[in-house]
Amino acid sequence: MTDQSGAGVAAGAQAPGGPGYGVQPPTGYGYPGGASLPSGKATASMVLGILGLVLIPIILPIIALCLGISAKRMADRGQGGGRGQAVAGIVMGSVGIAFAVLGMIVATVQAIGAV
Repeated sequence: MTDQSGAGVAAGAQAPGGPGYGVQPPTGYGYPGGASLPSGKATASMVLGILGLVLIPIILPIIALCLGISAKRMADRGQGGGRGQAVAGIVMGSVGIAFAVLGMIVATVQAIGAV
């Protein structure tokens, strides 16, 4: 008589559904709501906004503002993530531009007063 308990399964092999075949987590596990990763524009906008406040107060904030607006529009359309980084770039770019304009006004007033 033959043993019917392991019919069709080779000796030492595991049957499908046996140990080792646990439930797999769904794709994208760990990202709530399917949130996408930040886009490069959003990250660049935030970094340039920070650098614009510290290093080059005229050029970098303008670039940060433009990239931030573009990245925010992309995030709102669902074409990428990083909306928060884009908003941070917009805010820091705007503040950097305001500081640059204020600095130019102060420099102009001091130059006129020195004459």
